[in-house]
Amino acid sequence: MDMEDMSGAVKDLAALSTRLLLRLGGNKTNLAFSPLSFHSVLVLLAAGATGETLDQIQSFLGPSGGMAHASLASYVASTILALDADGGAEPDVRCAVGVWVDSSLRLRPAFADKVASQYKAAARAMPFQEKAEEARVDINRWFEDKTGGLIRELMPVGHLNSDTVLVFGNALYLRATWFDPFDPDETVDGDFFLADESSVRVPFMKSRNSQRISCHPGFKVLQLPFEGGGGSGRHSFSMHIYLPDERDGLQALVCELSSDKAGFLDRCVPAQAVEVGDLRIPKFKVSRKIDASLLLQDMGLKRPFWPSHDFAEMVDYSGSLR
Repeated sequence: MDMEDMSGAVKDLAALSTRLLLRLGGNKTNLAFSPLSFHSVLVLLAAGATGETLDQIQSFLGPSGGMAHASLASYVASTILALDADGGAEPDVRCAVGVWVDSSLRLRPAFADKVASQYKAAARAMPFQEKAEEARVDINRWFEDKTGGLIRELMPVGHLNSDTVLVFGNALYLRATWFDPFDPDETVDGDFFLADESSVRVPFMKSRNSQRISCHPGFKVLQLPFEGGGGSGRHSFSMHIYLPDERDGLQALVCELSSDKAGFLDRCVPAQAVEVGDLRIPKFKVSRKIDASLLLQDMGLKRPFWPSHDFAEMVDYSGSLR
């Protein structure tokens, strides 16, 4: 797979990200989600699927095709998300991906080998029918171990039951230090304006150093790189903050972001640092839980959740898999 084909998959992923953003952000609540997590799980689903289910997953991922998305997921798993699997360096990236099937089904060794070698994912049998709660505890413990104790209790009590036959899980963690750190002593309280134009008092991080900022009609983009460039002068990870000029302009900015998926993000990346007089960024913490299966079905991806024989590449079974 050449880089041009994988570049198409990256554009598809950007398009999927904005589709998820529009769907999840419709109620104007604080929101955090990982498009890479959705992508990795969908690629794993495709690796075990056949027939109309496979066709629908690949169509949902985008026009670049299943091979391009498989290559992208493999590249991300083996390079970007494997920067420091054991911790100790900047940035600290932990990623764990797993597939568990009920012990009554025979997991195909070829599938387990494929997802392990290409996507760094685990595929195992689990006694959901007989010991659903013990299985939940074991899976949570696996994620905790793979993330160095950083992600715990990924699945809440009661999330699994005796009807469970298949579980896909993904945990992604990033901890990093700003390349140009903010001075904690400079933190001050200020007004942060919400979508309804009301305001709340929050602590703001401050800086007077030059920053990577680009200005566009109706909004600005700030790029904050994290520490860790591998000695190449480039930074592996950066945070991008999109700020609309109008206080109620966030929804319009999201719509614009989704209207030109192919080149919008690339054009908005700041090209160079500029002088700023007084930069202020609010400190924030966002947490949100969603039912990913319901979300994906609402967005049109329905066949993976229907009873079918379309996962024959993953398991050997006589009845339908639900």
